[in-house]
Amino acid sequence: MDHLRMLEAVQPYIDSAISKTVNIPADYPFEDFKELYMQAWKAGLKGLATYRPNDTLGAVLTVGAPASAAKAVDIDPVTRFLEKRVDGELEAVTTRIRYMPSGSGDKSLYLSVSFAEVEGVLDGKPVKVSRPIEVFIPGGQSDVPQEWISTFARQLSLNARSGLLPKALQDARQVKSDRGNVRYGFYQKPDGTKVPRYHESEVGAIAYAIQQILAKRGFLDEEGNQVPAKTLAKLMAGNPEVVPAKASVTVHAHGANAAMPGKQCSECGAHTVIKKDGCEFCTNCGHTGACG
Repeated sequence: MDHLRMLEAVQPYIDSAISKTVNIPADYPFEDFKELYMQAWKAGLKGLATYRPNDTLGAVLTVGAPASAAKAVDIDPVTRFLEKRVDGELEAVTTRIRYMPSGSGDKSLYLSVSFAEVEGVLDGKPVKVSRPIEVFIPGGQSDVPQEWISTFARQLSLNARSGLLPKALQDARQVKSDRGNVRYGFYQKPDGTKVPRYHESEVGAIAYAIQQILAKRGFLDEEGNQVPAKTLAKLMAGNPEVVPAKASVTVHAHGANAAMPGKQCSECGAHTVIKKDGCEFCTNCGHTGACG
């Protein structure tokens, strides 16, 4: 009757006939069915459609499974948005990095990354992962401009709580500075030897250092890419088959560099690519580029 009353309210304002399907159960009594059409006629309706389910046509309206029996919707704990910092004490990794900007001496910087256990649902099952949610770089450190360093740390923290920290760090590594390259970390050559790694700005060097912290925790791989949530969940659960990536967090920018000046290398970042035997050759890391 509710379906019928809806038609009764609207029909007077429409010139042509309108229809609203009335769904009735399969065992609807004939007398009730007849009365439905009688009420439609008395209401001045021009038409009325009814639908009764059967084995051939099936049912339009069905009762679904209880909510408790339905499969839980997956919620990726890695990309799940967190509105604010998790309350209470957080586990954190704090390290001191030393890097060497072009044309100046060593600089040192303390930075800290806080982690929290974030819950999610994968394949219908509840899981937890250890995820970075805050980057903190203390102010007032020597030779480090307070203004941009605080802004950078704040931006990374917001990206971390939005589940976008890996992409933000990759973007930061592309930042260029007109002050020249910054030497920090090492690049491992195919033969196992290590050579200095160069970045195009202090921002890029700090972003690389944070990537190393996250790689050591197993949150990123050695290339700075996000490790899948399923792998992180196994790591959190103590699965012995999951081994975090190896990464060197604290490295120093000392040592002689006998590389020859040239174009920038796509592997180690040093401006040490020269032409050798018709090919582009990096005298810092040994990478061979285009030949011709």
